[in-house]
Amino acid sequence: MHGVLKVKTSEEKARELKLKELEKIKEYQRITTKFNEFRSQEDEFYEEKSLDESKIVLENNPEYYSIWNYRRSVLEYLEKNREHDEMQTLYKNEMKFIEECIQRFTKSYWIWFHRKWISLKLDKCDWERELKLCSKLLDLDLRNFHCWSYRRFILKHSGIPLTQEFDYTTKKIEQNFSNYSAWHQRSSLLTKIYTEPSELASKLKEELEWVRNAVYTEPKDQSSWVYHKWLTGTLKPIVATTEYKDILKSELGPITELMELEPDCKWPLYISLLLKLEIGEYPKDQLLQDIQLLIKLDPYHINYYKSLENKI
Repeated sequence: MHGVLKVKTSEEKARELKLKELEKIKEYQRITTKFNEFRSQEDEFYEEKSLDESKIVLENNPEYYSIWNYRRSVLEYLEKNREHDEMQTLYKNEMKFIEECIQRFTKSYWIWFHRKWISLKLDKCDWERELKLCSKLLDLDLRNFHCWSYRRFILKHSGIPLTQEFDYTTKKIEQNFSNYSAWHQRSSLLTKIYTEPSELASKLKEELEWVRNAVYTEPKDQSSWVYHKWLTGTLKPIVATTEYKDILKSELGPITELMELEPDCKWPLYISLLLKLEIGEYPKDQLLQDIQLLIKLDPYHINYYKSLENKI
C-alpha cells in the first residue's frame, strides 16, 4: 500500500549487517593484497611511497604489527639517505598519522609503541601537548592504561615536573575514587618526588589522612584501600618501629568507626586485621574472630583468610 512504511525484520537487518561485514572483509583483503604485491615488487631501496602504501593498511587494521615494524625500517633507511630537516618533517607527519589512529583505536599496543619511538626521533617533541592528548583520552576512558603508561614515558623524557603530574592524579582521583590507574600513578610518583626518608615519611602520613576521604566516600571500592595498604607498607622501612606502630594504631580508630557504619563491607575489616597483625598486640581470639567474619563476608577468598591464621 502507498504511504505505508515497511519495517525491516531482525533477520533482514542481520542479513544486511552480514553483507556489510563481508564487503569490509573483501575491501581489506584487496588492500592487503595490493600492499603485499607492492612489497614483492619493491626495490631494495625504500621510498616515501612505502609509507603511503603501508598507511592504507594500518588505517584499516592497526593491529597488523609487522607493518608498523616495516614503517620503522623505512624511516630508518630514509634517515640515512635524507637531509635532517626533511626527516624531521616526515617524523612530524608520522606523529599526525599516529594521532589519527589513536583517536579511532585508543587501545592498540602497536600504535602507542610507535608513537614512543617517533617522539624520540623528533628534535623537540611537544611533551606538554602529548600530556594534553593523554588527558583528553583519559577524560573519555579513565581506565586506558596505554595512556597512563605513555604519561610515565613522557615524564621520563620531558623534564616536566613530577609535581605537575602528582596534582593531575589528585584531580582524577577526586573526580572518581575508583580510578585505580590514578592511584597507581600517584604511588609511582611519591617515592620519586620525595627522595629523603624523613621527607617521604612526612608525605606518606599526610597521604594516609587524605585517603580517608576516599575510603569513607566509597568504602566498598578496593582501589583506595589498596593504596592505603601500599602507604603503610612503604612507611614501615623508613620510620622507627615504635613510631610505625603508633601510626598504625592511629589508623585503626577511623577504620573501626567505618566498620560500625558499614558492617557488611569486607575492606575496613580486612585492613584493620592487617594493621592488628602488624602491631602484634592484640589477643589471638580477637584476630581469629575477625578472620571468621571475613570468611563469612567474602567466602570466595576463604583459603587466603585461612592462611592469615598462620601469622597469628
